[in-house]
Parts: sequence; structure tokens; C-alpha cells
Amino acid sequence: MTNPLRSDVAQRALLGKWLRVQTETIAAPWIAAIQSRRTATEQPAASAIDEAIYQKLYQNLALALETGRYVSLDESLTEITIAGRVQGYQLQDLIQIAMMLKNEIWQAVVTAYLPEEALGYLHTIDILFQTALSYQARVFSDLTQREANQTLSRARHELEKVNETKSRFINIAAHELKTPLTLIQGYSDMLSRELSDSADEQVRHVLSGLTIGARRLLATVNDMIVLSMIDSRTLTLNYQIVALPHIIQMVLNDLKPTLRERDLTVVFKPAPIALGPFYADPQRLYQIFDYIVTNSVKYTPDGGRITIELKVLPGTEPFVEARVIDSGIGIAPDDLPYVFEKLYGKTDVSKHSSSRTNFKGGGVGLGLSVVKGIVDAHGGKIAIESPGYDEQKLPGTTVRIFLPILSQQPADSEQQLHLTSHSA
Repeated sequence: MTNPLRSDVAQRALLGKWLRVQTETIAAPWIAAIQSRRTATEQPAASAIDEAIYQKLYQNLALALETGRYVSLDESLTEITIAGRVQGYQLQDLIQIAMMLKNEIWQAVVTAYLPEEALGYLHTIDILFQTALSYQARVFSDLTQREANQTLSRARHELEKVNETKSRFINIAAHELKTPLTLIQGYSDMLSRELSDSADEQVRHVLSGLTIGARRLLATVNDMIVLSMIDSRTLTLNYQIVALPHIIQMVLNDLKPTLRERDLTVVFKPAPIALGPFYADPQRLYQIFDYIVTNSVKYTPDGGRITIELKVLPGTEPFVEARVIDSGIGIAPDDLPYVFEKLYGKTDVSKHSSSRTNFKGGGVGLGLSVVKGIVDAHGGKIAIESPGYDEQKLPGTTVRIFLPILSQQPADSEQQLHLTSHSA
């Protein structure tokens, strides 16, 4: 509340009565000066604020001094601040308007009273305006903060709509594509089997390309479906007893042809004795490590090295940490915060092939989003670390995956629901 708390109540009351009488002498010139003034920022003329608001402010200022009650003055200050904000005024413009009123009152007091008496009134006026301007600044700040919050809320709402539309498109597109792709893959496999002996080299090459392409596209569609389930929070895990080292070894066995072709060395360090079987979704764990190891393969030059190690983090809720460390080209610091975002990637499709295992092969940018969603669904965490991107020095990348070691199946899991495994 605006209250200068002067001890000389009688003096303030006399000043307030005098100001009411001097309305035409003080308020009229003040309002006329406002009407002829434009702000330094080339805002519309200050007279855009209703003149009645200025009149009310002056009357409530005089009344506050006369009665010692400042509620009406606070209301007038709030009203003029809101009106000015609507018209596009900055805080300094509103303060300037108030200072113009102070100057008019100051000059009137100096003219009407002897120096000794005027000095006391001027002190009262100075304290009153200091408090009033402080109050007005708080009101303006609150209005600005409220407008900023509303703008942020609208932007957040629009972003949510965009994300919802994108997720819906991914979901619909994926389901519409899956059926025909499954048929294409099935027929290409059938043709390959039927013609394996009689077809010439060219036909076998065409069939092989058709099969590989269909599988690659179907894997992408399956990623889209899993991602849509993650976004809609409908991904349900099929918890079973799993041996994590066994799952990782399965991934490495499936990648042996690629590792041999790319001359990549994989070192899978022995698992700690303390790591026994625990509950998790084996198909989803395979999906996690298949994508992470394949990603390391993709961004490690031929002849490079990939190291996989496991570590038990003991505690009341024990975790296993899996690290996949490669000697690849690394990730730029600017990219690290965004690697888990959907469709994020900087692959130049004009220079790199769309491949899961070729060096710097392209992709649609869904894999890490899917992996993070699956890890989160298990109650775990995933982090990616890299000193930077350098194709000459090869700083490498480390992926750290933390999974809870569950000794019993979660109560809210649905073991009967078996989701189809989708390779990343």
C-alpha cells in the first residue's frame, strides 16, 4: 500500500485540502502537458490514456494526504499503469508522467507558500511520490510477468499441439505402412527361396536388394510404432528373468558379419560376479543394445575398437551400468543436448548412404528416441558423453545405460502381454 508514513498528520491534511482546491491550477496544466508530449520511444501520444484517469489520480492523491487513507491512490496508480500498458507505454514513460505531476505540485507549493512552510510540504510530496513510484513499478512488473507467462503458456500449448500432430502422423503412417511392407518382405523371401537354384546372378542380386530394403524400411516403421507407444505412454514391458550378458552377446553374434566386414574389434569385458539374473523385458533390452552397438559401429571408422563393460552399482535399489565405448568420430558439444530428440540428425543424405552399419550411414533419427523411451520405461537412465567431434583425432563416444536390478516382477506389469520385438 502507498503510505509515506509522515509523523506530521495535520500538515499532510492541510496540504491535501489545498491540493483539492488547486485542481484547476495544478491538474489542468499537468494534463495539458501530457497531451502535448510524445514519449522518447515514439509511442502514441500519452493522451491515449483517458483524461478521466488522470483526473482521478490527482483527486485520490489529494484525498490520501487529507485523510491518511491510501487505498484509492493505490487503485488509481494501478488503473493508470494498466491503461498505459495496454497502450504500449514503457515503465519510464509512466514514471515520467508521474514526475510531471510532481513538478507541477512542487512549483505551485513554492509559489504559494513562504520558504519555511513550503520546505515541509515539499518533503511530504517527495516521500509520497517516492512511495507511489515504487508501488507503480511493482504493478508494472507484475503486469509484465503476467503477460510473459501468458505468452509462454500459449507457446507451450502450440508446441504441444505440434508434437501431438507429429506423433499422430507418425502413428498413422507407421500402421498404414506396416501391412504392405510385411507383404513385400514375405513375398521377397518366398521368391528368394523358390528361385534360389534356378535364378541367374542378376535376379538373385535384385531379390537380395528387395529383401534387404524391405527389412530396413520395416525396421524403421517398427521404430515409429514403438515411438508412438512411448509418446502415448502405452508401451507395456513383458518382464521376465533375463541375463544381461547373454542378451549383449546375442547382439554381438548377430553383428559378427558386419564387424568382420568393417574390421572392427569388440571387447566385451567379463560381467561382474555380483550381476545375476534380474527382471526386465528381454526383447526390449535386445533392442536397446542392438541400436547402441550398431550406432557405435556406424560412427567408428574401419579398424576401430568398441568396448562394452558392465558394473553393478549397489544400494537399497541396485542398478547395473552398461557402458558402450567406441573409438569413433564423437559428437559435437552443440549436438549432445539434442541426440535423444525425435528426427534429430545432421546426416547429409547427398554424401552418405542410408545404412545401419556403413561408416556414417544415414538414418531417420528415431533410434535414440526409442532407446531412451525403453530405458525410461524400465525405470532406468541413459547418458551419452563425448569430448567432441573430430574425424581425424577420433575422440570417441561413451554411452552409459543404467538399469534397475529387479529381484521380482513389478506389481503393475502385464506379463501376459507379449509385444512384437522391433529391431532398432
